[in-house]
Amino acid sequence: MKEVKTVEELIRSKNLTVEELELHKELIEECRVREERIAEYSRIAQANLEKLSQSLATLKQRAVVLGDALKVLQERADNLYLKLLPEEIFYRE
Repeated sequence: MKEVKTVEELIRSKNLTVEELELHKELIEECRVREERIAEYSRIAQANLEKLSQSLATLKQRAVVLGDALKVLQERADNLYLKLLPEEIFYRE
């Protein structure tokens, strides 16, 4: 059996009579309004997810750049530390 996805598909699948449609008119209209809201919220959520994905990609790139900069800084700090050590702690033959 095919899955029903919209209010219109559900109405068609039930083969409602004119009287039944009139009887459930308010409920059907409410469902249509809610269906439109869900579609709009879905579009907004999708757009937000795309923005989030872009932000995370940017964050990742910046973390890589920061990591590289920290490695260079660590190497410079290590070199400075070695230069500041007193000569007498080094072993010489």
